[in-house]
Amino acid sequence: MSLFSQPAPKSNIFGNLGNQSDVPSSSQPQQSQNTGTTNLFANLQTQPPSQSASSSLFSNLGTFQPSQPGQASLFQNLGTSQSQQQTSSLFGAPKPATSQPSSSSLFAPQTTTGELNASQHSQSQSGQNGQQPPPPARLSQPAYFDSLLEKGKKRARDVDGGTRLGELPGLQLGLSDIARRVREIGGVGIQTPADKAADSKAHYLLAASGVNLGAARRDLDALRVQPTVTTPSNNVTSEWDPDTNRYMDQMQQQSTLKMIAEGIERAHRNFDAYLDENIDINWEAQRRKIYEHFGLVSNVSEQSDVASQMNPGVMGSFGRSTRRGRTINGDRSKQSTLGRSIFGQSSLQKSVIGTPNTGSKTASLFADVEDRSGQGAVSDDRFSRDKQIKFAEKVQALNRARLQERAYPLLHEFKDVQLQPGGESPSQLIDAYKALIDIVREPSNPQNANQADAPKQRQFLHDYLDETPNSAKQVEIRKRILNGSRRSLEQQFFEGVESLTSRNAREANLGGVPTAINKIRAYIRVRDVRKDLKPDELELQKIDDIEPMWAVVFFLLRCGLVQDAADYAKEHATAFRAVERNFVTYIISYAKDKDRRLPRDLQDRINAEYQHKARMAPENSFDPYKMACYKIIGRCELTKRTIEGINQSSNDWLWLQFCLAREVNRVEEVAGDVFGLDEIRESVSEIGQRHYQKGQEGLGGYGTYFHLLILAGMFEQAISFLFPYTYVAAVHFAIALDYYGLLRVSDQPGAETDLLTYNTKELPQISFGRMLGYYTRDFRTSNLDAAVDYLVLICLNIDLPGAVGKAQASLCHEALRELVLESREFAQLLGDIHKDGTRLKGTIEQRLKLIGLSDQEMFLKTVTVQAASVADDNGRTTDAVLLYHLAEDYDNVVAIVNRALSDSLAVSLTDPEPQLSPLKPRQQQQQGQPGQQQQDPSPNSSFSLTAVSEPSTLARNMISLYDSNPLYLARIRPVNRQTCGTLLRLSTIKSHIQAQNWAAALDTIAATNLLPLAAHGSIPAIRAHAATTNQLPQEVKRNLGNLLLWCIMAVGGQREVLQAQKGGFEDQGREGVREELKGVGRDLMCFAGLVRYRLERGVWEAVVKAGGDVGGY
Repeated sequence: MSLFSQPAPKSNIFGNLGNQSDVPSSSQPQQSQNTGTTNLFANLQTQPPSQSASSSLFSNLGTFQPSQPGQASLFQNLGTSQSQQQTSSLFGAPKPATSQPSSSSLFAPQTTTGELNASQHSQSQSGQNGQQPPPPARLSQPAYFDSLLEKGKKRARDVDGGTRLGELPGLQLGLSDIARRVREIGGVGIQTPADKAADSKAHYLLAASGVNLGAARRDLDALRVQPTVTTPSNNVTSEWDPDTNRYMDQMQQQSTLKMIAEGIERAHRNFDAYLDENIDINWEAQRRKIYEHFGLVSNVSEQSDVASQMNPGVMGSFGRSTRRGRTINGDRSKQSTLGRSIFGQSSLQKSVIGTPNTGSKTASLFADVEDRSGQGAVSDDRFSRDKQIKFAEKVQALNRARLQERAYPLLHEFKDVQLQPGGESPSQLIDAYKALIDIVREPSNPQNANQADAPKQRQFLHDYLDETPNSAKQVEIRKRILNGSRRSLEQQFFEGVESLTSRNAREANLGGVPTAINKIRAYIRVRDVRKDLKPDELELQKIDDIEPMWAVVFFLLRCGLVQDAADYAKEHATAFRAVERNFVTYIISYAKDKDRRLPRDLQDRINAEYQHKARMAPENSFDPYKMACYKIIGRCELTKRTIEGINQSSNDWLWLQFCLAREVNRVEEVAGDVFGLDEIRESVSEIGQRHYQKGQEGLGGYGTYFHLLILAGMFEQAISFLFPYTYVAAVHFAIALDYYGLLRVSDQPGAETDLLTYNTKELPQISFGRMLGYYTRDFRTSNLDAAVDYLVLICLNIDLPGAVGKAQASLCHEALRELVLESREFAQLLGDIHKDGTRLKGTIEQRLKLIGLSDQEMFLKTVTVQAASVADDNGRTTDAVLLYHLAEDYDNVVAIVNRALSDSLAVSLTDPEPQLSPLKPRQQQQQGQPGQQQQDPSPNSSFSLTAVSEPSTLARNMISLYDSNPLYLARIRPVNRQTCGTLLRLSTIKSHIQAQNWAAALDTIAATNLLPLAAHGSIPAIRAHAATTNQLPQEVKRNLGNLLLWCIMAVGGQREVLQAQKGGFEDQGREGVREELKGVGRDLMCFAGLVRYRLERGVWEAVVKAGGDVGGY
């Protein structure tokens, strides 16, 4: 089958590699059946007895097949007999050496049945005419290479007695034939015109597919196929044997082998299950890398999309993985391979805080966020890092205010940081902060932040999260957003008016008292001088032919100065009534209403007047500012929300939308007067779909559309849109919104891989917790306190109703646990132990109120205990000891110390003693933070008793601390306390042995009462000691062999010392002591024989050798 023809049902690049397959072949060559296995390295080193239509690049390499009519390959006859019917070139068409049909080569076109019959008919005619096809030109074959070939065959037959390698097929082609075949592959051999045409077609086809022919030829030349000899396995058969002992041995051997096989199979299953559960391999990325290597990226992407549409969930080869335990949202190609948490339930989930930043973009950590840092986003430079530091200071100040239950002007503080020079952030981010300030009505002065009308933390939560569209809470929050956004646009325009008049003071000619009306008059004069106040063909209605009265009213309304506009109309009532009799009444009533609505009678009257003027008046006969004032005050013709004849910017058009919008009870309102925030949001969404899709900048850059989304109250969409451009600004906008309860967070924080998701009612929500966790990747290595303050903010959402609030609290605690385990700054984060045993609070414990934990006990159970368990599992002894001590689990502390001390005693005397990983020193904390105690003046100091590297020192420190306090001892089991004392004596004994202080070592061994030093040859006493070894703790029992060896060494060493001290009046006493020590050696050897099978591996041999040297037997 051709490589680029229609693929077989099961296609695999490395299919059947090294497998045995029996493929039935058809008895009729014309109807050769495809077995459905087409691959690149098919049947390599296999021996199928019959295969009819398997096309492969290296098929039948190293196999022996006497005659197969349907096989065509690159090296088809390599190592096969010469009786095959037809060979096929790699790029050429099959050579017409015989009339028997064959399947096509790897790259050659398939021969149809009609072509085959035509070929047979032409060959039969040529045979009748006596014409034979010209034989292929054969090149000369040097005798030297033929001799090498014969020697190689003989060497292969001589190996292993000529039995095994003799069964393998030999080379049937000479080196000259192989050279000719290779030259034909490269296109330098003698070819017919038909072959050249086929080669050209193959060249074009491969070049179009991105295949490098030169590189492929070099790869083929580099192949070296080595014959493999398979050794048959010697299976033990369970045959009956009259010899009972032999039969039982055979059955025992079978049972042992079966148990081993079952154990290996069980290990394989467990390992596969572990991979399925815990390892997150992005098969899509692996597949893309493979096809990028072969230059087939575009084809693969198209095929994968088609295959996923036809059969989602199942793809062969390197397609999307079909393993279980994967996410249900999004394409796997967009997901990142983050590190996984190693404790709790998060071992099946992604890490909350991600891995520390190594240069990758935070935006790329979410599956639905495309990194657009190259499209006008803020670059990761010094200015961005400086802003991150300033933002972190504001967040820490926010948490201090929350601990003291004070209000904090968060939006003003964040706006001041954003205003700092540096970077390329757009000015619309500042406008967005101003809009939020107007929406929540946050006071600008921090001293006034605690006023009664100042917004409090999470004040708008219940109104914003109410999912009933027409409820009173939803209407109230929509009114707040409409009024705040309109107020922000009006204030922004008034600032522009003041700026323009100050820059053009001569044209403005402000003079007099700088009231709002005078500033508007000056602004109009500047616009008139610049010829952009009106079109040239229009004439504005003026008072005394000097002042355009309708323009003054319009710009006062545009600045939000409604009362000033009403006062101006009343002041010039005569002039207004001369042209419009009822306008003064309209604007006075408009200014008095807090919702800026006219009564129904006035509303109907002004609508009628507007419609009459718009329809009946000639074109260009009315002042455009007059029509604009009527439209704004009367909300006339809501289907056409634009003003004609006036130069307007995008902000002017947006202000008009908010000025015309009203939030009312839609059931009672007239259908034509219904226009509110939802309609504005639809317009903004339409603008985004037209101008701000992926890869489009739109008018004004990304800042313009972000400002639109904030003004429309689409806060979740705004954060999601801004995040890929500048995630620093997006994170802090999200913090400010969530602080006031204006952000809907994800209801499934543990399973989200997207930044923006939708709930069951299609309401947008943000993965707030993971966004904060990923943001701390940039600085948590250098600034742990700031990272803790950011992660604590996840618990802002703890007040959410139902299980969502609990899930957010659990996510916060999970993030803090991951931070503790990743940084290993336990002393700084969780607390420390003073030298006198007093406890110092850590950074997390000082913020217990902010993470939803009311007391210390809940904190210990939630954070410290689980972190200690993981540290113990990972072998970090000092960390586990400190954490369990902080968790007040003193018995576990002693158990861990015993285990570490036992491990150090198990090391032989010649090997170095293992050292513990010491605790990281406690960093000096910043001054002025609440609840922090004064630290040591040195920059790197630690009061921790666990900041040691020797297990014996750690054990002595902890035991001395616990012995000094009866409250500690009451919570420690006596067996653990006694075990620790015994192990400390064994440590002392080992030190004496290393110092060759034999007498002190023997005295300490006698004090332990673990060995029968005082048995005096009594066998019952020795057996009694041997029987008590079963009751010893495991930590002591595993070191009993070493203690026995040390004791024998001490006996021998003390006898040598006494032997060296001969002479004087005490010889008789020394000789008696030596004999007594010899008896002790015999008792120890007898004891060793009784406990031989309880000793560690190798200890018995060492004891026997040492006992022989001492004279124990």
